[in-house]
Amino acid sequence: MNFLLAVTLFTGMDLYFLKDTTDLLVRVLPDSQVRQIKLFYSFSGYNWDSLMVKGKDKFFDVVITPPEILDIVGFYFAYNNGKIDDNGGALYLFEVKKSPKMIMTFSLQDLEKILEQANKKIISDQYIDEALTLLDYVKSTLAFVPIIKNAPSELERNTLQIETDSLIKQLNR
Repeated sequence: MNFLLAVTLFTGMDLYFLKDTTDLLVRVLPDSQVRQIKLFYSFSGYNWDSLMVKGKDKFFDVVITPPEILDIVGFYFAYNNGKIDDNGGALYLFEVKKSPKMIMTFSLQDLEKILEQANKKIISDQYIDEALTLLDYVKSTLAFVPIIKNAPSELERNTLQIETDSLIKQLNR
């Protein structure tokens, strides 16, 4: 049982900058023994690219070159048998800044928590400037979040956009 727990804790995806470049190393540790996977990645919206990635040892490493303007990148991958690993429907999402170099995982649930914080600040009628900053961040992030068309995450993203716009309108009255 401990072995199974260890496997589930260490499967998934990581993202790194390569030294002296803005290229990104994507490292996948699949949850089953396979020789190759198909990696899907997107830097914004519904536009997805894909690569076939062969495994070396237990990892699958591939280098991707991000666009000049980069804020967010999303990933999921498919096994040869058709099984999809999309991080439980949440995709593997990373906020990426080239200067200073920073990579941070996030999810739509994180953005929902930020909206809740903004709403609390608005309700208290204090720290309105902080609420506006939070709302601006969520709005700009949602504009670039990679989404799979007709997936549950699309509905969640759209709901967050509506809530954000509603809070912004509430402040502008």
